[in-house]
Amino acid sequence: MGYQEVPILGTPWQDTGSGDRPNWRMRAPVIGDDFAFQVNYQVCRRCRLGWLDWPYTEPRYERCGLASAGLASLRADHRGVSWHTLGGHARDARPFWAAVGAGVAGGYEQRELCLRALQE
Repeated sequence: MGYQEVPILGTPWQDTGSGDRPNWRMRAPVIGDDFAFQVNYQVCRRCRLGWLDWPYTEPRYERCGLASAGLASLRADHRGVSWHTLGGHARDARPFWAAVGAGVAGGYEQRELCLRALQE
């Protein structure tokens, strides 16, 4: 366990520590004063597994492609990782997860954290 530096990206996407989960990160674009979209994530480099939790888009930015772009930016920064979610997908969110998970290793299917991720 210990502090891990959060990278400052040379893009509109920024990573900060997650306020919801210790040792997780939050990726979000800042548009004006808004976090238009945000998602908590954790990557286990050894297992090559990644998890997402609590993706959220501000209502006025919904259906603009921000969530898809944010998830694509995570995949680009963590190549070779199989992506999953911690929780089940709500009925109204299933079409979203099916669309963004198409062709993605892991497909954002539900999976528990590995032991290493729990220890980080």
